[in-house]
Parts: sequence; structure tokens; C-alpha cells
Amino acid sequence: MSLECCPVCHGELVSGIRPWHLVCSQCHYEGSSLEPRIVEGVAGGELDENAREHALLTLRQRNFTVIAGEISRLIRKSEGEARPRLLDVGSAHGWFMQKCEDSFDVLGIEPDKAVAIAASRRIGPIRQGFFPDVLSDDEKFDVIVFNDVLEHIPDIVSTLRACNGHLSEGGLLVINAPSRLGAIYRFAKVIARLGWPRSFDRMWQLGFPSPHLHYLDTRTVEQLAKGARFEVIKRSRLPSVNADGLYSRIRYSNEISPLKAVFVAFVVLLSIPALALLPSDIEVWYLRKCGEL
Repeated sequence: MSLECCPVCHGELVSGIRPWHLVCSQCHYEGSSLEPRIVEGVAGGELDENAREHALLTLRQRNFTVIAGEISRLIRKSEGEARPRLLDVGSAHGWFMQKCEDSFDVLGIEPDKAVAIAASRRIGPIRQGFFPDVLSDDEKFDVIVFNDVLEHIPDIVSTLRACNGHLSEGGLLVINAPSRLGAIYRFAKVIARLGWPRSFDRMWQLGFPSPHLHYLDTRTVEQLAKGARFEVIKRSRLPSVNADGLYSRIRYSNEISPLKAVFVAFVVLLSIPALALLPSDIEVWYLRKCGEL
């Protein structure tokens, strides 16, 4: 990915901890020059998709329940009105769609063809492709959700502007993403500076088909939101690790040996109580559309 300037404040981007790690000299936005390869498939470093699904299922199911409940509180329809429409961008296995299908008419978008086909057989409807390309110009939704997706999209500014165009008046945009102020991310930065960059690389998903291209915080989201005619109306934090599926989460990229994965899982497991008291590595921002572009 090529970034000529900061997408938030248009300041100069300088190299950070790694050659591909970019930091804004003015607003401290963090991004990367890593290249997404999700359309091409994985050329090296293949992921074990079954292990990945098991690794993330319990944690995301819990977090998705919280987010779906909050959306239902923020989107209230009068009796007799049509059910609100919800778009899940990057719907993956369809877990969030399942959480919302009782209260919303849901549609998913998923770029990975194999994942989209498998999920649509269980849930549907899911369109295979990218947002907003697979939508018609006049399609409108009451809610658009990005669960662990926006940080993977190269042009974050154009994406938020597209969300404005596809949301109804007063519609809700939900961004669930890794936080650059989280305790685990900050620790990974410290040890990377000391000469052990592997954890930092993993936080950015270096070598994955869809690496992280941005790390967000509230100030960044508020500035991006303002430019796309949104306002942040609520934010919350969610846990980023749990015991169930922890070993699979460490091992699904096949880049770490089984023995070392057991050791890392044990260390993280012991750290979970302390992590609950520290800044979370996952934040959720709820944005209200406040005008047309």
C-alpha cells in the first residue's frame, strides 16, 4: 500500500519501528505500507482457516453479542415501520449476521470467495466482493458495521465517505477495530524497539493475506468521522483475548512451533486477569451520520 501523506491530518508520514511501519509526524496516526493479497490467495505463509475459525469463535461471539445489543438500543424503529437494514462489511463466517438477524434485515459482504460461499450456505445473503463495489448506487442501510475490517482497507477516507452515501438519514456506522493505545500493542512496540519485533509484526499481521494497514484511536476516528459527516456518539472497549481457542489463535498462521505456542499460550493465560485492568486492545466506535456529503 502506498500512502503519500497521513489520511487523518495530511501530515508527513515517517518510518517507525519497522521499514513498513508509518507514523504521522503531526497527529501520531499509525499505518503501514504492507500489501493486501486477499484476492490473489496466499503466496506463502498459508493460514489454517479451520484453526482460525476455532481460535476466534468464542471471543468474537461474546463481543458480537455486546455490539449487536448496543446497536439495537441505538436504532429504534416505531411500531409498524419496516425492519431496519444492516450491512455487515467483511462478514467472514457470518457470526455477526446471526447475532442481528432477529432484529434486522441483514446483508453481508465478504471478499474471500471460499469463506463467502461457505457462510452463505449457512446464513445468506452474502455478496462476494468488496465494499462499496458490490452495492448499487441507490442501496441504503440503517446500519453499516465493520468488525475487525476497517483496519485492513487501504483507502480509509474514501470508505467512510462511501458509508455516508449508503446510510439513510441519521444512520449508524459501527467500527470495531484494534486500538493503538491497547496494552498488548504498546508492549509489543516496546519489545520491538529492544530488538524483538516478532510480536509487533504479528500485531500488524505481517505476511497474512490481509495485513493491518491502520491502527486507530478515538482522536483519529473523530477526525476521520468529521471529514465524512459523522459524529462519534459512543465508544466502548472489549476484551481482546480469552482462554478458549488461545492455542489455536497463536498457531493458525503456522509460523510458530507447537511447543513454543504452548509456552506463549500459558504466559498469555496467566496475563488475562491483569489485561482486564489495562487499556483494551479492541475499541468500538458508534458514529451517527449527521449530514450528506
